[in-house]
Amino acid sequence: MKKVLDRRIAFYTRKVADYGSIHPSKVRPARHKHRHSRLMCYKALLFNQIEEAGYRK
Repeated sequence: MKKVLDRRIAFYTRKVADYGSIHPSKVRPARHKHRHSRLMCYKALLFNQIEEAGYRK
């Protein structure tokens, strides 16, 4: 079953907010080690799905 776009956008927004909530001077937890690259890949795929659905030109 495919997720609808609004659920994907909510997931991405929640994860970005979690990633950005840690102050830059603090050491990031181990679970955030590769999170930036994963978020950027997810963002690119999400934008492609939004364009395919006809919401962006």
